[in-house]
Amino acid sequence: MNFLNISCKKATYLVSKKEANKLSWLEKLQLRGHLAICSLCRKFEIQSKWFSEHAHHAHIDAILSPESKEKMQSVLKDQ
Repeated sequence: MNFLNISCKKATYLVSKKEANKLSWLEKLQLRGHLAICSLCRKFEIQSKWFSEHAHHAHIDAILSPESKEKMQSVLKDQ
């Protein structure tokens, strides 16, 4: 049963993967088990859901002009 015991690092990765609906049945089981015992990862899951929902609402299509891209790249290279 050691395969069900996962680290917080893996749990946060699985929470992020869950947002994209790409968890296998084993990953779902591992995450559910970890979230049952880890309050910090539960909090991370809640914050991740909130951020994801609000990011979709605030989606703005922003396209830089070629001149703006070049200017930005030159500024970054100088730093």
